[in-house]
Amino acid sequence: MRQVVFKKGKVLVEEVPAPGCGANKVLVENLYSLISSGTELSSLSFAKQPLPLKILKYPTKLAKGLRLAKERGFIGAYKIVNEMLESGITPGYSCCGQVVKVGKDINDIKKDDLVVCAGANIASHAEFIAVPRNLIAKVPIGVEPEEACSATIGAIALQGIRQADLRIGESAVVIGLGLVGQLTTQMLLANGIKTIGIELSKERIKKAKENGLNDAFSPKDKNLLNKIHALTDFQGVDATIITAADSSNNEIINQAMLLTRKRGKVVVVGDIGLKIERLPWYEKEIDLRIATSYGPGRNDEQYEIQGKDYPYAYVRWTENRNLQAYLELLQEKKINFSSLVQGKYALEQADLAYKLLNSSKKPLAVLLTYATALKEKDSEQSIQVCSPLVPEGKIQVGLIGVGSFMQLVHLPNLRKLKEFYQIRGICVTDQVKAKHFAQRYGATMATTDYHELLNQPEIDLIMIATRHNLHAPMIIDALKAGKNVFVEKPLCLTEQELDDIIQTLKIQSLEQPISLAVGFNRRFSPFIQRIKEIISERRSPLIINYRVNDSYLAPSHWVNTTEGGGRILGNACHMFDLFCYLTESESEKIQSFAINPQQSFYLTTDNFIAGIQFKDGSVANLVYTTQGDEKLSKEYLEVYSEGQVFVLDDFKSLRTYGLKAGMKTSKQQKGLLEELQSLAVCLHQRRWPMPLEEIINATKISLEVDKQVREKE
Repeated sequence: MRQVVFKKGKVLVEEVPAPGCGANKVLVENLYSLISSGTELSSLSFAKQPLPLKILKYPTKLAKGLRLAKERGFIGAYKIVNEMLESGITPGYSCCGQVVKVGKDINDIKKDDLVVCAGANIASHAEFIAVPRNLIAKVPIGVEPEEACSATIGAIALQGIRQADLRIGESAVVIGLGLVGQLTTQMLLANGIKTIGIELSKERIKKAKENGLNDAFSPKDKNLLNKIHALTDFQGVDATIITAADSSNNEIINQAMLLTRKRGKVVVVGDIGLKIERLPWYEKEIDLRIATSYGPGRNDEQYEIQGKDYPYAYVRWTENRNLQAYLELLQEKKINFSSLVQGKYALEQADLAYKLLNSSKKPLAVLLTYATALKEKDSEQSIQVCSPLVPEGKIQVGLIGVGSFMQLVHLPNLRKLKEFYQIRGICVTDQVKAKHFAQRYGATMATTDYHELLNQPEIDLIMIATRHNLHAPMIIDALKAGKNVFVEKPLCLTEQELDDIIQTLKIQSLEQPISLAVGFNRRFSPFIQRIKEIISERRSPLIINYRVNDSYLAPSHWVNTTEGGGRILGNACHMFDLFCYLTESESEKIQSFAINPQQSFYLTTDNFIAGIQFKDGSVANLVYTTQGDEKLSKEYLEVYSEGQVFVLDDFKSLRTYGLKAGMKTSKQQKGLLEELQSLAVCLHQRRWPMPLEEIINATKISLEVDKQVREKE
């Protein structure tokens, strides 16, 4: 399929794989999408800027970047952010189309329904889009698709009005008569509100007056305040709604304070400067409000992505209900959106559409139109990026998921090991990123459906690096397809998933030799290899003590949700695997204790101690905490064996007592490269890189510790 992408300030229409339709999503074939002049030109301008300016322009992005630098190092953070930006910006957030496929969890939408769609990076300028249920609304009878495609903009305008909380007979000023401002004035007038427009452009004032606005003035009018007073019995308006957008302009907000009556409301919809002069605000005791885009639910992942609606009785107007309300206004002919459209272009002419937006004409709204009756191949979820080249003897790899860890660790290591591996296909749910990474790393296929990789007979190895809750079903599907599997930790999140994986392995191993490896990289570290070599001749049990001083993650962070399974399943499994590797024994007794947090700041799975007794008599203890200080090393391991002591500090230095076998490196050596080297050798020799029994044992320990800790919550 084709999609508009911004790359380095250029407007491109690229061939990308179509998105997949998840259980809570609807696959829509676009008919019309709206180009919003303000928002999209800002995005296009942003795409032209160098990375440092992009980060500095948005303090929230800067804060995220600093956190990423802390986790991954400055160079690593820079690579990830730059990679994300190089893949391109996908513009568009308001469109209308026809449903072609419905997810299994959706019952109130059916194939061929006409719907509107909302959401940045979701309702994009693309032939096909996959949209979560709460970001779509059915188009009522009598509303044309080219009108309906404005629903997201309409919802934004409507949410600003709801924040103003006006009554019939009251008055309002709308500052900025761009597209959102035009719709705002029409809605206010339709509901009996005395409305006054403030706008620099004479053309836009003229357009607003054509749609019923009587009073509109320039913000530079020296008599503006007197004119507003004359229209409001010398009181000022009940509410001022700011739909203008100029992030560096602080005059707009201060002018709004002057025009608004005492104890009135000022509602900020557009992105403006917010350095407010205190005195007018203080003297009038004005209620300053900000509208959250389309309405309640915006940027709430549980609402938008997972489809959890807010109770109707407590949140009357959500973003989805705002979409529906706007469509009803269109149906009742109370909104004349068609009069605001000043250009229509076919998708392949997108570059011309954006040039029009940048011209002196400054159109309010431009539509992109899409060809109907697309062929079935246009909705295929995979595309060939380049001609296949299969050097003999190389392991052909299919990658599922290209997050920060894959970008920083596995992809560079696969490149270093190019004599062993060739990346054959890449699967990412974001279709633009799927193509970008496939091109960047020389893969022949880009896809949004991992089953497409499983169906490729040339692929020998599937590497999985997705959110943790997806690991088990993907592993099982890959094994059933006869593929060798490398999955980042954890193996799975439940006992049932573990049983299902074991049963699948038993069945598939009868048909052909396949192997399963988990990203328990620490066992491959040169430090651990040295310890293991020295203690291999031991006759007595081991005593192992491991301390992890991990960074704090908020309870809402994905690692702590059902997607991640928490710290024990998601990260402590590393340590449990190392215990199994060093002891070469099965766990016999497990006992865990967690602190009882007095506040919700910490979770019980954040701070715990787990003691494991193994059948060979060895004892291992894990102290895991997020209450430490970052100046202390993250991981610290002590191994006691027959008069010998090994002290490993953060995988940078190994001190030994009772023998001379110390090591020291300038960088951490956690075995990440070595595990892929070992995997390549083992696959060529048709043997497992790690014993299945140890994988199962480490996973069972993780599940049991997690269970014990959670039971004490």
